[in-house]
Amino acid sequence: MKNKAINALIEMGMPANVKGFHYIAEAMALLEEDPSWKPGKTGEVYRRLSEMSGDTPSRVERAIRHAFTIVLTEGYLDAVEKYLTLQNTTNGNLLATLYLRLSQEKGKEK
Repeated sequence: MKNKAINALIEMGMPANVKGFHYIAEAMALLEEDPSWKPGKTGEVYRRLSEMSGDTPSRVERAIRHAFTIVLTEGYLDAVEKYLTLQNTTNGNLLATLYLRLSQEKGKEK
């Protein structure tokens, strides 16, 4: 799932040198590990990512928000619409949407 997320983020035009890029990819791996986090558990994902990276949960949240803002404002619109939603662009909603869309692609490959 992490590699699929990396490919999708690059396809959308997110710069790989943005800290949030890596946090989003790791978040997809965490969601794949434990799907019970999906509905409204974004804070727990931030906490786990912060433990893994030695950063604070608020910095993780901010880095993810910054990365999503870049791709939503400067990314490739066709790819952005393929993986994300342009309404309700909260971190939690964007992470959940990305995870669901990547999961759908994974299901089609089988």
